Amino acid sequence: MGARAIFGTWVLVLAGCQCGGPAPATDGGGGAGGGGDPTGPLSITVAPADATYQTDGATAAMADYKAVATFAGGRTEDVTATAKFALDDASLGGFTGKAFKSTLDRGGKTSVTATYKTVKGATPVTVSLKKVIRDPASMNLPTDPGMIFGKTPVASRSPELVYPNDRALIPPNLGKLEVHFLPGNGNTVFELSLKGLFTDVVIYLRCTTPMNGGCIYLPDEAAWRALALANRGGPSVTLKLKGTDDTGAEVGESAALNISFSQDEIQGGLYYWSTTAKSIMRFDFASPTQTQAVKFVDATIANNPNGCVGCHALSRDGKKMVVEAEGATDGRIAIVDVATKTTTTAFPAPNKSFFASWNVDSTKFVGVDDRGTDFNLRVMDGTTGALVESIANTGTKDRATDHPDWSADNQTIAYASVTREGPRAVSLQWPTKGAIRFVKKNVSGWDAPVEVAPYVAGKNRYYPAIAPSSDYLVFNESNCKTGAQADLNCDGDSDPDARLFAARLAANASLVELKKANAPGKRDNGKVELTNSFPKWSPFNFQRTSTAGSRLQWVTFSSTRAYGLRESGGLTWLWMVAVDPDKVALSEDPSYPAFCLPFQDFATSNHIAQWATVIVGGIN
Repeated sequence: MGARAIFGTWVLVLAGCQCGGPAPATDGGGGAGGGGDPTGPLSITVAPADATYQTDGATAAMADYKAVATFAGGRTEDVTATAKFALDDASLGGFTGKAFKSTLDRGGKTSVTATYKTVKGATPVTVSLKKVIRDPASMNLPTDPGMIFGKTPVASRSPELVYPNDRALIPPNLGKLEVHFLPGNGNTVFELSLKGLFTDVVIYLRCTTPMNGGCIYLPDEAAWRALALANRGGPSVTLKLKGTDDTGAEVGESAALNISFSQDEIQGGLYYWSTTAKSIMRFDFASPTQTQAVKFVDATIANNPNGCVGCHALSRDGKKMVVEAEGATDGRIAIVDVATKTTTTAFPAPNKSFFASWNVDSTKFVGVDDRGTDFNLRVMDGTTGALVESIANTGTKDRATDHPDWSADNQTIAYASVTREGPRAVSLQWPTKGAIRFVKKNVSGWDAPVEVAPYVAGKNRYYPAIAPSSDYLVFNESNCKTGAQADLNCDGDSDPDARLFAARLAANASLVELKKANAPGKRDNGKVELTNSFPKWSPFNFQRTSTAGSRLQWVTFSSTRAYGLRESGGLTWLWMVAVDPDKVALSEDPSYPAFCLPFQDFATSNHIAQWATVIVGGIN
């Protein structure tokens, strides 16, 4: 009986602990020591609330933060010592314990969070960058140049900002974004201000690089970081330029222009065709040191030093390339192993192709040829060049296939359906009366062709390029004229009035002009025939701002427009433009104003900027 009673009492004690017996005693303290309210805090308050800090680019902003926990019944407790502090956007700074320290080279707005137990509290924090920079390339600047710009500006001394284009969106790792300006009457010293929501930077400079009656300023690394990195993913930055002489007799001020910077950097390798150099050139956007494009291959790849390589197609992974290695009217191709710069099969490959595009895993490419009896899209082996299949019903002798482009999801091939007429109608290099079509994969082959943009009398539509999201494309459209040069101006080869359009991959889709991308710059003086040709996509989907879900894509194209103060003289240079893919479905212009790629040789004509996710085999 005694033993059983003891055992029963032990069981009753356990049951009392589990089923709501007397609450354990507390010392009245908080939960930090483990003896506080068992339910934990209801909320955390972080202080200072909504603070703003400033860095000058040399000294970090610093502050101590505090976390206070609120419990049931309204009791509060300072939990700073055990709370974990963090910054949502680590690019703006970080914490050591409760101590905040900003980075030096950017501004922005984010949140400070404090976590105690499982509860978080947060408050906004703003970091601003205020900095004065003396351009190291500008000799003999006044000791205190800011003192000579205090007078009210007069119109007779106004300088003019010429480039970049107003409202352009720039990748933060472009690096060599030049500022072009006309100096104004009698001005020898200049104050360039860069003001944004989180940035107030002033740069003092002289006209160190004269060009066609104006000046070119290239920001050094410190200025670039203050401009681009400080504002990446944020709102636009306003540029203004003041000018005066060394005594500050009178001051002139330019009109403002605005630019902004994407959150994500551009990555990947770019290979383009220099028609003047007769070579394929390449540039690595991921490289921290490369500043100029270098030669990849020339016609010696086909044992023909006097020939030309062009109309190249690069695989998405950067490992293989198809080049038309003889000339525009020939069609013989070389298949190149990019890492070794050697051909994968003896030149010429067994089948001709005037243009080509690779599938996603680099095992096949699709090409076109009008020299035999097969005018369809032709899929070929990516190593040997042997014909794998001809996609039925895509082309005929009267309306051949041209300019194929294989989508990133591997499911769609877009192409131009063209005729060949006029004095240069000797190959697919010069197509006319083009329409834009696509075919889609099914379980057994390919669906029937779908027409996105039909042929319209008096127009030529050609050069489709499917966006990296695989749901829409861009293409070229040119207007045919009358007179002696009518055919040459509408044959799909650097047509003077060629413009870029976008359309969803759907039958008879709404065609949306990329008006801002097509628009001239200040020094084009209203000229609209800018040869906006050969669009090609960067292979990635990017983020426009720091907000999750904000999308951005980049497309390159060729144009004879002026690069600020640099006049092309008829040469064709490579330009890039940001595109908002969400606007295409709304039939709104998805483009931003364009900017020129600064690493190309401006003494040559440059075309077809093909992209890969990485550079394979090194740059040299």
